Amino acid sequence: MNRRDFLHAGAALAAAPALSPAEDPKAGETLYNGIKLPSPWPPKWKDVPADLGEPPYLKAPPAVIPIDLGRQLLVDDFLVEKTDLARTFHAPKPHKDSPVLRPEKAWEREGAAPMAMVFSDGVWYDPKDKLFKMWYMGGYGRNVCLARSEDGVRWTRPELDVKKGTNVVHPGPRDSSTVWLDHDEADPKRRYKMFLSHSESGRFGQSVYYSADGVHWGERVVRTGSTGDRTTAFYNPFRKVWVYSTRHGWGVPRRRRYWETPDLVKGPQWDAIG
Repeated sequence: MNRRDFLHAGAALAAAPALSPAEDPKAGETLYNGIKLPSPWPPKWKDVPADLGEPPYLKAPPAVIPIDLGRQLLVDDFLVEKTDLARTFHAPKPHKDSPVLRPEKAWEREGAAPMAMVFSDGVWYDPKDKLFKMWYMGGYGRNVCLARSEDGVRWTRPELDVKKGTNVVHPGPRDSSTVWLDHDEADPKRRYKMFLSHSESGRFGQSVYYSADGVHWGERVVRTGSTGDRTTAFYNPFRKVWVYSTRHGWGVPRRRRYWETPDLVKGPQWDAIG
């Protein structure tokens, strides 16, 4: 999916509380790339239309598209005025050592099935420790575990003190999880954020935690509103907003809802769950 399609999908699946254009702080906002957000933003669609139509910014693109912020792949015609280059697409090849992680430990073989898999979770290069770090599901629906690597291919499981003798950093149960290394965070105790999707009192939602080292997590700081199970989150450093991609409903086809907020704690309360 290229950036244009990703933005289009995000806009199409948006859902947020109803605000008038005068109340909506994002209405008419001009983004760092020159695109002007439609009003209201995000769109207040009750149901996703079968035909998404053409994104507004393709109908009336900016006269000048700034490309001096962030990395630009320049594979999308939206960013290229003209070119005489021919694109060649190559199929990726799995590394010969794949999979680089297998369910080898006893705690990774618990639950309904053996599992040592990134289920969203997060794989980051930590410049502070000069290591790649991988959070993953250890045992189906069980724990959040941590592996480390110097090259991104050979991974080790450190023995940690959260669950003695294991690399578990947060005990289950769990569904999808997102661990975010927040480079914009001023408080070192909140350098890592974890968004843990799980059922509580019969309803799915995300529990959010802070950590200084990605190993020791504090008490829950917020429980989001109700979601489906396969829910994730990320931070948009260009617009300074947290974005929640929530599974909506349990039927087929699956649908996604989009929610953005600058406030990590107060922002994700789209309904009251007690």
